Amino acid sequence: MEKLEIFKETADFFQFILKYRNCFSKRKYFTVDKNFKIIRKEPSFILELANIYYNGAENNKNKDKEIEKILEKEFSETYKEKEKRIDRMSKIEFSKLKDSYRRALINASAEHSVKLGNELMYRDKKVFFEIMYNFSLVSCDSNKLIKTYFAEKMIDEIDKNEKGSFSVNRIFKDEIIKNTVNYFIKSDREFLDFESETDMKYFMENKTDLLYKKIYIEKYDEIIKKYDIKTVRKINFEVNEKKEYKYLSESKKKLYDFFTKNK
Repeated sequence: MEKLEIFKETADFFQFILKYRNCFSKRKYFTVDKNFKIIRKEPSFILELANIYYNGAENNKNKDKEIEKILEKEFSETYKEKEKRIDRMSKIEFSKLKDSYRRALINASAEHSVKLGNELMYRDKKVFFEIMYNFSLVSCDSNKLIKTYFAEKMIDEIDKNEKGSFSVNRIFKDEIIKNTVNYFIKSDREFLDFESETDMKYFMENKTDLLYKKIYIEKYDEIIKKYDIKTVRKINFEVNEKKEYKYLSESKKKLYDFFTKNK
C-alpha cells in the first residue's frame, strides 16, 4: 500500500469500506514467545479510525494526517479474508436465534457467531447489542467494551444516513459486525469474578486502560438503562488522565480524543 494513499479515491466512510472490505481483521490477537509468555495484541481499529477521519473531514477540511499514518501500521497487521457471503437465517425462530448467538459467542464458534450475530442484528439491533454489552461487561478483555461501543455508534450512524438499497447498506453493516464479532471469538475469553476482591483488583489495576475506563465511567449508566444488563454491579475506577493517556496506543489516543469531544 502506497504511503499516505489510504484514503485516495474514497470520498466517505462508505466508499472506504467498499474499497477495503475483508481487510479489517487480524489473524490472531495473541502470540506465545520463546519463553511461553502470552503476548496479547490490540484489536484492529481500522473501521473506527476511518469513521473518525471522515467525521472530521467535512468539506475536505481538517483531514487528520496522523490517522493516515496510524492506519498504515494497522493495515500492515491485518490480512485479506476470503470473500464469504453471509447468508440470512430468516427461518430460525427468534428465541432460538438469540440463545444460539449467545452460546456461539461463549463457545467461540467463528462461522456460526458471525452468521447468527448478523441475522440477529438485522432482526433486532437492540437485542444484538444487549448481548454484546452483557458479554463485554463481564469480560476480562477491556477491548470488547471498546469495540462494542464504537460498533454501535457506527451502525447507528449508518441507520441515520441510509444510502442506496438495503443490499448496499448491508455491505457496510456486515463488515462492522464481522469485524467486531471476529474479535470477540478470537481474543481473550476470561471472565470477571465479581465476588473475588483479589481478581477484581487485579483487573482494575492491570487489565484496563484509560479509554476503557472513560467509556465505562461515562456510558455505564446509559447502557444499563437502555439494555437488560444481567451483571449490574458497577465498578468504581480511579482515573489519572494525564498519567494514563501516555500509555495508550496511538490508535487508542485517537479514539479517546474523539470520545471525549463527542460523548
